[in-house]
Amino acid sequence: EKQALSLGLELIFVIIPETTTDYMQAYVDGIRDLNDRYEISVIATGDMDLIGTMQRNWIERCCEKVEGMTAFLPLWNIERETCLNKLLSEGFEIVFSCVKSPFFDGTWINRVLDEAALAEMRIIAQRDLTEREIERGTKPLDLCGERGEYHTMCVDGPLYRAKVVLNVNTEPMKQVLEQETKWKGNIHNSDILWTISVNDM
Repeated sequence: EKQALSLGLELIFVIIPETTTDYMQAYVDGIRDLNDRYEISVIATGDMDLIGTMQRNWIERCCEKVEGMTAFLPLWNIERETCLNKLLSEGFEIVFSCVKSPFFDGTWINRVLDEAALAEMRIIAQRDLTEREIERGTKPLDLCGERGEYHTMCVDGPLYRAKVVLNVNTEPMKQVLEQETKWKGNIHNSDILWTISVNDM
C-alpha cells in the first residue's frame, strides 16, 4: 500500500480463494474482472523464464482465455546480471523480503541488494550442488530469483515520491518446511524460508 501511495497509483487486489482447486480458472476470473471493471487490456509482469515443468508462461496462458487481454513480458529471457546492474545503476533501492535455503539464510532479510550482495550471489550461483540437492531437482541459484529462491521489495527509486520506510523487527520470521511436493524447482525444494517481519505501519 505504501509503495502504491508513493508511486501515485491505485492498488488493486485480485483475490485467489484459499480453497480453490483450479488455480488457472481463479487467475482467469481475476483477470477477466480487471478487464471488465477497469478496462485493463494489458498485464505486464516481471517473469523472465519458464520454471519447473512449465512449457509456456502462466500469465500468457491465462490472458489468452480472456478476450481483449494481452500479457506483456518485457524481461523475458533477459540476461540476469544485466537486469540487476541496470536496477542498481538507475538508483532503485531494493531489500530482500523472503529468502530460502539452500542458498540463503536469515541474515539476508532486509539486506539491501547492492554490489556487495550481488558479488556474494555470484559466488553462490557458481557453487557445486550437493548430491541431495541434485536428487531433489534443485538447480543453481538464478541471480534474479526466478525459481523462487528469494523475493525482494523496492522501497525507493526514480518513480517514487518518497522512500517507503519499514519498521522492521530485528529477527525475521522463520518457517521450517517439513513436506516436499511433486513440483520440481527451487521454490518447492527449500527446507527453510525466512521472511521479513514488520510492525504495523
